[in-house]
Amino acid sequence: MIPSDTDILVTHTPPVGHGDLCCTGVRAGCVELLSTVQNRVKPKYHVFGHIHEGYGISSDGKIIYINASTCDLNYLPSNPPIVFDITLPPGIKKS
Repeated sequence: MIPSDTDILVTHTPPVGHGDLCCTGVRAGCVELLSTVQNRVKPKYHVFGHIHEGYGISSDGKIIYINASTCDLNYLPSNPPIVFDITLPPGIKKS
């Protein structure tokens, strides 16, 4: 079970509708994962991979979805890493 106080969620599989469109035109994301992410967990960021051709960033206006797949369909590194900054909560210092 994914803890409900998660700010950055990292999974292998994407949720349906975000970074999950295959080259065949089929969406391969998980319906249950999308429901869990949007209705219960509500992280600020959801980072995943698995669907290499779905590389990129999308948002539903509340959650930022990041398909960080660096490889193409032939498993060759072709996509640059996605780097993003977050604001630390008050009282937390960067070490």
